[in-house]
Formats: sequence, structure tokens, C-alpha cells
Amino acid sequence: MNSALWGALSSASLGAADFMGRFSGRAVGATLTYGLVLLVGTILATLAVIFSGMEIVWSAYGWTMAIIQGISVSVMCVLLYAGLARGPVAIVAPIVAAHPIFVLAINVAMGLRPGPMEWLAMSAILAGGILIARSAGSHPQFAGPGGSSEMRKTILIAFGSCLAYVAIVLSSQAAAPVVGELQTLWISRWAGLIFVAIVLAVQGTRPVVSASWLPFITLQGVLDGLGYLTFLAGATSTEPHIAMVIASTFSVFTVLLAKIFLKEPISAQQWAAIASISIGTAALAGHG
Repeated sequence: MNSALWGALSSASLGAADFMGRFSGRAVGATLTYGLVLLVGTILATLAVIFSGMEIVWSAYGWTMAIIQGISVSVMCVLLYAGLARGPVAIVAPIVAAHPIFVLAINVAMGLRPGPMEWLAMSAILAGGILIARSAGSHPQFAGPGGSSEMRKTILIAFGSCLAYVAIVLSSQAAAPVVGELQTLWISRWAGLIFVAIVLAVQGTRPVVSASWLPFITLQGVLDGLGYLTFLAGATSTEPHIAMVIASTFSVFTVLLAKIFLKEPISAQQWAAIASISIGTAALAGHG
């Protein structure tokens, strides 16, 4: 399978899993939902390690970074599911997808000197973020008493998820070259699962879910795990940059699903913001 198809599978899988998180997060709770999704992903990652015959590499630094990555993924996904459960998807998903601008900003602070393409991409993402923030106030969901407060909470949750995504990227960049992509995924899934279990225990949340929701959440977990596995496959393909660019468009897929199935109103300004963020994100991913 070529790089473009790996990237498309990753984008579609992650986008669909995130869209499903809107429903399961509302019904079960964001933390418990992601714990179950992560359980499925951990099983898939473990099976991939077993059947690939991968040799486990020990590195204190690599394992530490992979563990940080796993915890960061858990924080990002719990906040993302919470944000999507609150809605609207067309505001939450693009804010989370704007994470590359912060990754590049950190790299600049560490001495990287971006070229014209990176600056243009950052400008596009920043412009999209401004448009999304400006459009939130006029969204029908935030009309009426208390709407402004709810809007701020939703944006803050989405922004927190975005920052957690930055930690994911940076820790992945540190861990993968040391212990390998698949081992990084495997360690991070177990670390995230343990972290979420601790959070649930502290919250006093019983891991009890209605039987009617188990098939839905299991499918969500399969899609989430498939999204990460296909991303790794694309990262090791003949043209990994193409896979990375296409995979980075997962938030657009989530928004499109919300438009199709939820009939969520998306203004021309929001479409422009989504396009701006997607193009900027794809440009940064491809150039990197």
C-alpha cells in the first residue's frame, strides 16, 4: 500500500473515532470512554508487537519519553472528548488541529530558523485560529443566558487538548528515534492506560458501562488504534512525508461527519478557518 493510502486511512480512522467520542463522551463520560478506547488500543498495540517479532529495546531516556507521550495522549484525548461532547465540533476540532504552530514555536525558541514556507504555514494556522475564535460567539449553541461562559469553557478545553497534542509530538520525536515507532506506541498505550486508571480511581468512577454502549466504544477503540497503527505504517513507507500530510487532516474529517450526520451549522467563516488551519497544518507536516 502506498504512502497516500496509509495517510488517508489514518486520517479517516482518527477522524471517525473522534466524532464517535462526541456521543460516547456524553453517554459514559470523557475519561471512562477514553479508558475503554485506550484498552482496545493497548490490546492492538500489544498484538502488533507480538506478531511483528519486534525486539524490545531498553533505554531509560527512550522509555521516559514514551511514557510522557502516553500520558500526554491520554490528557489530549480526554479533553478532546470532553470538548466534542460539549460541541460544536466545527470549533473544537480545528483548535486542536492547530497544534503544529506551537510545536514550531518551541522549535524556534530552541534555535530553529524557519524558512518562508514555515512562516506562511504558521500565519495560515494563526489566521484560522482567530477566525474560529471570532466565529464561536455567533454560534447558535452559545446564544442565550450563560452562552459566553459556555463558549469560553469549550474554547479553553479545546486549547488544553491542543497543548497536550504539542507534548505528544515533542515526546514522540524524542522517543521514536531511540526505541522505534512501534515500541513507542506500545509503551505509550500502556502508560496512558495506567494513567487513566489512576485518574478514574481518584475520581471514584466505577468502570461500569451499559452493555448497549460496549460495541460502539469497542469500534471507537479499534478505529483509534487503527489510526495510530496506519500512521506508523505511513511513517515507515517510501514517502512518509505524504502520509504525514494526509493524516494531519483528521480534524477536517471529524467536522465533515458532524456536518453530515448532526447537521451542525457551519458558517462560511468557519469553513474558511478550517481550510486555513488544514492547509497550514499539512504544509508544516509535509515540510517537516
